[in-house]
Amino acid sequence: MVVGSVAAREDVQRMVDTAVSTYDKLSILINNAGITCDGLTTRIKEGQPHYLSDDKWDAVLEVNLKSTWLCCQLAAVPMIAAGYGRIVNTASIAALGNIGQANYAASKAGIIGLTNTLALEWARLGIAVNCVAPGGVNTNMTKTIPEKIVENLLKGIPFGRFAEPEEIAAVHAFLTSKEASYITGQTLFIDGGVSVGA
Repeated sequence: MVVGSVAAREDVQRMVDTAVSTYDKLSILINNAGITCDGLTTRIKEGQPHYLSDDKWDAVLEVNLKSTWLCCQLAAVPMIAAGYGRIVNTASIAALGNIGQANYAASKAGIIGLTNTLALEWARLGIAVNCVAPGGVNTNMTKTIPEKIVENLLKGIPFGRFAEPEEIAAVHAFLTSKEASYITGQTLFIDGGVSVGA
């Protein structure tokens, strides 16, 4: 185990070095770190407490997007040397836009663009880069959402429920398997059908 920040180059390098020294190779990378710091982009009325400050913007972009880029960049080095690698990044349905989450939406849309670019750059080197974009998932993060808001969210999900973490993990696992050997540069929305109507 490596303790550190996924948004700090030296910590990510230690993570990569530890994986290679422990297992003699690094074949799979799953980027799944993420935070939210919600707020409307501007104050609509004086004294409004929740709006998007520079600190909230920077924190989310640092953890969500910069960390994905750093982990991909540094993990790719041993993958390129081996001529093989599977990278799965985690975006979100919020990449399509979400009120009060300009920072989060931008970070997740950025991950999709980053995924597409790296897939093009690294395909000839034997590295596949794909992305999953979950909708609502039963996690500690979503447990903090007020019940009334959850009820409204569920009304917009054709399946009528949030995903379980295992359902998202299964797609990550598929994209790293030999069955997905000819898939790269794809974003799979795992959202119970929400993006169909988006």
